[in-house]
Amino acid sequence: MATSNFSETLRVQALRRADREALVADGRRWTYAELDADVDRHAAALRDAGITAADMVGILGRNTATYVLELLALSRIGAIAVPLNWRLHAAEQAYVIDHAGITCLLHDDDFRADAEQVKAKTGLRLVIANGRDTTAGGPRLDELLGAQPPGVRVDDAEKSPDDINRLLYTSGTTARPKGVIHTYGNLIANHRAQVLELELTQADRILISAPLFHVSGLEAPGLATFVAGATMVLTPSFKAGDIARIAAEERITGMVLAAQILFGIMELDPCPDFGSLRYLLFAGVAPDVRRRVKRMFPHVRTVDTFGMTELCNGVCYMDAAHEESKLGALGAPFPGVHIRIVDEDFRQVPPGVEGEIIVRGDKVSPGYWNDEEADRRTRRDGWFRTGDVGRIDEDGYLWFVDRRADLIKSGGENIAGAEVERVIAAHPRVAEVAVIGVPDEKWDEVPKAFVILREPDPDAAEDIRRHCLDNLAKFKVPKYIAIVDALPRNDSGKVLKTKLREREGAV
Repeated sequence: MATSNFSETLRVQALRRADREALVADGRRWTYAELDADVDRHAAALRDAGITAADMVGILGRNTATYVLELLALSRIGAIAVPLNWRLHAAEQAYVIDHAGITCLLHDDDFRADAEQVKAKTGLRLVIANGRDTTAGGPRLDELLGAQPPGVRVDDAEKSPDDINRLLYTSGTTARPKGVIHTYGNLIANHRAQVLELELTQADRILISAPLFHVSGLEAPGLATFVAGATMVLTPSFKAGDIARIAAEERITGMVLAAQILFGIMELDPCPDFGSLRYLLFAGVAPDVRRRVKRMFPHVRTVDTFGMTELCNGVCYMDAAHEESKLGALGAPFPGVHIRIVDEDFRQVPPGVEGEIIVRGDKVSPGYWNDEEADRRTRRDGWFRTGDVGRIDEDGYLWFVDRRADLIKSGGENIAGAEVERVIAAHPRVAEVAVIGVPDEKWDEVPKAFVILREPDPDAAEDIRRHCLDNLAKFKVPKYIAIVDALPRNDSGKVLKTKLREREGAV
């Protein structure tokens, strides 16, 4: 009997589209029949290693076929997946593992050292190596797979829409990453919306270049590719030239690109061959950039969006009919999604008036893992409070106005200013610190720290930078550290980051 477990989709596709290409990755190709059988093998291997539906399982790896197979296998078993951001420092990984209650870790060879560190610091009971390098005597995936009999089959765990499928940890505006809950119902709502809004069919070939620990890699359209019976093509590369080459060779029809990759593609000479491309999904670029993209690829639908991890990716896409007339807008809400603009008293404002963007619907996460305070702050009367400022026009299209003040968006990653401040404040020479995002030509924004020292020290900035490198992911380390005598404040003594942003031209 069918439940809400999205891995059941593979059973259907293995029957209806057995010989159609489902996955291209790592120099290999899988049909739907082969993919379904391989997911069974991986599910059986992980189950025999001791992973059950009661486990929270971390995955630390790059975009590979194994990653996709493990996500699908964990869903088939019924375990909760926690895709881990491999850009994080091992100390940050350990925090996420403990906070989530992760009991098992799957890791690539590239991250064996991190796996060793977190195994020693956390309550992990099982570490499985996806490659050759084992960790702390744990098993290797290939050995577990080799022990499975031919044709092994694992029944899909029965799941309800409210059951948790995964946690995605995201850096919001607080000092620690927050675990966003995605239910099976969230995934179903998003997959249906992706198929509808992007008009996906079995003829589509979707390139996934965004990391699979990120909601844009998993869900834009990500796993919805399989729901449409289309082909997923994975690339671990973030280089514009590689992505352009693969898009041409694999006859890619749709892809999502981070802004810096998009800029890199626009600079390629000669212009990439995107003759098969049907749509290009990206966000956070100026209208004149969008016009330039359209001039370069006039046959391609350019899709802007508004979304976040808490919304299981986007909640609106710009439709093809209005991409020119509504240039600068982010689109109208997906079916099953409601978006409102409210004032400071939570009252809905008229069309064209700016206010906070709030969202409700089946795509909205039910909350944060083990964080009641964050739930209280972001939920009200059934609505999710994004904290972002926008307006809705007379036709129902959303226009973005401003971002959450303390969130730094750098190269497609969110950086919480408070998290960087917490690390810098722990340095013995630091009396006080404030961190903001400042404009950067390549990364959109980068962190800049304003530091008041306890005592003058000409070497303090470099010493603080080394301290950050020892405790933070490299992309979170401030590109600039300014030693200052004072910080701007209001009458109550609160630091005025708006004044710092004005000084830096970051407003």
